[in-house]
Amino acid sequence: MIKLTFKYGFLLSLLVLTLQACAIGKQLATTPADPAELTGSYTLLLYGCHYPDDIKNIALLLDEKSTYPLEIYDLPTSYQVKKGVPGPEALADADVFVRCSVRLLSGTQLRRILDETGGTLGYEVRPLYSPLEFGRLDVLHISYSLQNGTVRTYIRLDPDVERALEFTGADRPNPFHN
Repeated sequence: MIKLTFKYGFLLSLLVLTLQACAIGKQLATTPADPAELTGSYTLLLYGCHYPDDIKNIALLLDEKSTYPLEIYDLPTSYQVKKGVPGPEALADADVFVRCSVRLLSGTQLRRILDETGGTLGYEVRPLYSPLEFGRLDVLHISYSLQNGTVRTYIRLDPDVERALEFTGADRPNPFHN
C-alpha cells in the first residue's frame, strides 16, 4: 500500500509541477541593444513615475510589427501608452521618462526584448541609479513571460533594495497605487 501511495503521490506532484510550468509560460530573455536598431514605429509603455521619489520606473518600446501583444501585470493606471511613435522619438521620450525620479541616476540602459525565436519583440529603457545610494546600478527585476500568445511583463524592485527602502522609510509610495 505504501508503494502505491508513493507512486500516486509522485505522479500527482509531477502533474502539479507541469501545470504550474504551463501557467508561468515561456520566459523571454533580454540582451544589450544599440540605439541605431530602433527603426520603424513603436508603442511606448511608460511605467512608474508616480511620485518624485519613485524608483520603479521603466519604459517599454513594443515594435508595432510584433506578433505578440505585451501587457504589464499591474493596474492599467500604473502606466501610460503612446502608439505609433517613431523609433528615435520613442527612445528619446523613454530616456526622459525614466529620469523622472529625484534620485541620482548614473545613466540609462537600453535592452532588446527577445521573442521565443530570438527575434526582436521590443526594447526596454531602464534607469541606472548611483551604486552609492542602493549598492547597485540596476534596482529592478523585470521578467517577460509568453502566455497564451501574450507577453506578460512583471516589474518589481530588487528584494534587497526594497528591504533597504522599507528599513530607512525612504520609499513613500502613493497609497492609491499598487
